[in-house]
Amino acid sequence: MRTLWAVFWLYGGRGVGLLWTVIIIAQLGIADYGQYGMAYAAFSLIGPPLDNPFAVRAVRESQERFLRERVTRYLLGLTLMAAGAALVEVSYIAWFGLFVAGGEIILKAYQSHWARDGQPQRVAQLDTIRQVASVACAAGYVFAVDDPTLQVASLFLVAPYAVIAVVVGFVVLRHRPGMPGPPKLIAILIGEMLGLAAYLQGDVLLLGWLTDDTIVGYYALTVTVTIAIVAVGQSFGMSYNRSLREGGGQLSAGPPLKSTLILGGVAGSLVLIVGVVMLFTPAPQQLAVAMIIMSVFCGMRTITSVFQAVLYLQRRDTTRLVANISLLPVKLGLVALLAVAGAVGAAIATVIADALLLAIYAYVLYRKPTTTPAEKVRE
Repeated sequence: MRTLWAVFWLYGGRGVGLLWTVIIIAQLGIADYGQYGMAYAAFSLIGPPLDNPFAVRAVRESQERFLRERVTRYLLGLTLMAAGAALVEVSYIAWFGLFVAGGEIILKAYQSHWARDGQPQRVAQLDTIRQVASVACAAGYVFAVDDPTLQVASLFLVAPYAVIAVVVGFVVLRHRPGMPGPPKLIAILIGEMLGLAAYLQGDVLLLGWLTDDTIVGYYALTVTVTIAIVAVGQSFGMSYNRSLREGGGQLSAGPPLKSTLILGGVAGSLVLIVGVVMLFTPAPQQLAVAMIIMSVFCGMRTITSVFQAVLYLQRRDTTRLVANISLLPVKLGLVALLAVAGAVGAAIATVIADALLLAIYAYVLYRKPTTTPAEKVRE
């Protein structure tokens, strides 16, 4: 039920996000959306990796450590926002990536007590409220002026993060700051998410370098749609955080495999339907075909997101790091090799690489264990 409520709020926010995508393409053009997609990819390479040590430990450490590390998490976000603000006139990709990274870290710092308690619906609710506020501000500007620009629209888009930073500061700055674990663990958790972020978004930047903004816009749109649907897998896995923590990471305390597979099948089918429908519309054929191919990625990534939640609570940090880092050159190499096929080639590369990642996670979780998860606590 928590997952269903999370889905309700999640897709309210995702729907608003997709509406913003349509507004950018319709009012500013697909090339500007390509620029926006690359800036968003830059955010993904900055924010989630730096936030990962805090996010992982928030769901599995003691209350005292959690509260102290949350303060440091907030201060990190504030620093990134300040750095982004200083680069507004220097580089669009740099300022947007840094400012949004900082804003999201601050927002996650506040939401972390809900994630810790296995309440994804509350996390999704606040995400949706923030998304609605951001898009309302940016869309108001786009439709209010005769010649809107991506730069100014993006400034309106990120404005709510400034308000969030002030409000959250009053909530979290009541404890002494603390580091999220020893340096080795921090490096592992940052490296894991950096590998994952580069795996999921590095192809957008590489494709932009090898092709042009229009093709990047096509591919970035397929990624936006699929990741929006994949988020239900993250919520489903998150709803088991408390039971997995109390159960020592045992699979019996986590998401049922049958439910996970059904969820993946439904997620992939939704994207497939979107792609097939696009074939019979004026949408570019390259975009429609890429969307159909990415439906396979969507299904697999949804399942992988659930598996990843279990691996977090089993403290298999090195396993995730090695899997993400080892597959990064495979995926980027395939993107470079298939770049001649544009967005379709990038979609094929993504599906192949994600099939390998899913196979690795499934093997790690469901092979006959030689040790118990409790014995894996300090991997």
